[in-house]
Amino acid sequence: MAKEIKPFINIGPGHIIKEDLEALNWTQWDLAEIIGMSEKTVGKILNNKTLITFETARLLSKAFGQSTRFWMNLDAKYRLWEHEENSREKTAEKLAGVYKYMPVKEMIKKGWLSYYLRTDDLIEQVKSFWNIPDSNLSFMNKPATCFRKSDAFSCYEQYYIQTWFQMAKKGASFFKTGTYIKSRLENLSYNYTQYTQKTDGIEIFLKELESAGVSFFILSRLRKTYLDGAAFVHEGRPVVVYTARHDRVDNFWFTLAHEIAHVLLHLSDGKGEYLDNMDQERSGMKEEQADAFALKMIKAKEIIDYCSPFKQHISVARVRQCAQYLEVGEALVVGVLQYCGVVPYRNLNRFKTKVSPLIPERYFVERRLVNG
Repeated sequence: MAKEIKPFINIGPGHIIKEDLEALNWTQWDLAEIIGMSEKTVGKILNNKTLITFETARLLSKAFGQSTRFWMNLDAKYRLWEHEENSREKTAEKLAGVYKYMPVKEMIKKGWLSYYLRTDDLIEQVKSFWNIPDSNLSFMNKPATCFRKSDAFSCYEQYYIQTWFQMAKKGASFFKTGTYIKSRLENLSYNYTQYTQKTDGIEIFLKELESAGVSFFILSRLRKTYLDGAAFVHEGRPVVVYTARHDRVDNFWFTLAHEIAHVLLHLSDGKGEYLDNMDQERSGMKEEQADAFALKMIKAKEIIDYCSPFKQHISVARVRQCAQYLEVGEALVVGVLQYCGVVPYRNLNRFKTKVSPLIPERYFVERRLVNG
């Protein structure tokens, strides 16, 4: 006969009764006759489809020998466990539906989402983040056409890119500018390199960019996205975003030039979005146009022409001479030479200055979120 036990798995009264029936060589019909119930009702008890009442527990205790309390407790524990399991399953389903599409832990660390104790709190944040009535994120299954995926780690990359871009659009609301004036931005592009020479050139240029009606801010990338910059239109004004993935002065100036090129060449009608990985070869007419425009802005051809005769002996002194002659920042000279394959990336590293300390704090979205 079965003993009173605390099951490791969720064992209901029906499981125990079946064991006892087998041990006694009884059938379901036999038990129905013994306890005075219909065979249909006994079948429900055996399959844990009905509650064990006090009266039923007393009858079972007389039939099998265990106490009335044993049957009452066994049924109560089984029902409670079933309820808890269903609740956990629903929670797991909700969380899986979010975590599949969004790197929640990373977003909390960045301050994009708040720490949550209850699943429903996270769901409300997700709905607010996407401005949607429920937490169904299946709309993200449509690939992001504005960004060509990397061959590496591509499984969830499209989802994280869309998440980053949504945050970029939300971040754009923090940075208000005046009316966009294309002629001012064109003038900045013509005189671009003069800002790369100055110690405070980045801060001065960003102020000039704002005066032209272009919003700029820094939003760090999400893992598996490999993004360096973006350009899009928000509330009728162009926006340029930098991720600081490669936290270097030369990368900043080249990425910024590429995104400004998109603004001037491709966002004039107030539509479009461009998310760029500057490490990849960018295909497509618009990306090629933006690259060509950006290389012209940073005087890439002039830098290469000046340094080509000294290709085997490009020293620190040569870099400084080139920078002075062409009125271009030294870091940008080295960046162009490395990007175009004139010198290896391992050379002239003394010019690889970090750019983030040179950018005023007010341009960092995450710092704004932390500081309220």
